[in-house]
Amino acid sequence: MKRYFLKIKNKIIERYLQFVVHPLVKYPIIGLIKYIYLNSILRFYHKPIKIKWLNNLRYYLSLGDSGIISNYYFFIDDYQESIFLIHYLTDEDLFIDVGSNHGHYTMISSGICYSKSISIEPVKKTFDRLKMNIELNKLKNVKLHNVGISDSEGELFISNNMGSMNRIINKISEDNCELIQVTTLDKLLISEKNISLIKIDVEGYEKQVLLGCKETLKNPNLNVIIVELNDSNQQYDYNENETISILRENGFSPYKYIYPDNILVPLKKKNFDSYNTIFIRNINFVKNRIEKKSVIIKKNTIELK
Repeated sequence: MKRYFLKIKNKIIERYLQFVVHPLVKYPIIGLIKYIYLNSILRFYHKPIKIKWLNNLRYYLSLGDSGIISNYYFFIDDYQESIFLIHYLTDEDLFIDVGSNHGHYTMISSGICYSKSISIEPVKKTFDRLKMNIELNKLKNVKLHNVGISDSEGELFISNNMGSMNRIINKISEDNCELIQVTTLDKLLISEKNISLIKIDVEGYEKQVLLGCKETLKNPNLNVIIVELNDSNQQYDYNENETISILRENGFSPYKYIYPDNILVPLKKKNFDSYNTIFIRNINFVKNRIEKKSVIIKKNTIELK
């Protein structure tokens, strides 16, 4: 019992220190109270509860929803990449969300920037929640696909007990995985022309996703790819540099977005301060676009000018 309470104490201290340095959390103690409150009440609910988020957006939340729960007390999780997305996307763009989870980035794209989105999530239970969130917000500019993305078409097994960390696996487990259909981005997006930005969050399967979108990478409208690089590639016995090399060979270079300065800083390899790295092809085009849009962040509100 003593170890249990010590673990809780250490977690609260760790979270509080995160609130102290987070630029969107004005009062760390309030952030901590929200964190404790949310994690307490979720233990009493057997069904997802509705949470108010940015502007008029809402989402369903249950205990253990690691992919979206932090938005409640951090205001915006993955805030650097999320705010970059808000600066960059317009209502004329098409956003591709590979590994959408519960729809954090898709809701920002289609609910705030009014871009069209194609949201892809392979795990059935997670996809159902994604669909609930899109329907809750009545986002008619979103296409949903319950399918996996790889370098070829076929079937693969994926874990379904790891939340936002679910990944493609080789071994069959009776209770903790499911068989899914997989396709390639080239096949799925064959009729799409105005692809502006792709986000890839596939827990180490990035190389396979990129190998299956060789034609998509040639799209002249595609100037930004956000990729989660968290060393999960080791599960598939390849070097992370192979993923980066594919992107570089197609003209994409790694950058880090700095908020609130609204600037992009070139990197040698990847963003070691975040799991996500922004890869950009036409840096001048991207810089000009993000400088043209004014993004004002207030409590629960984002104003675009």
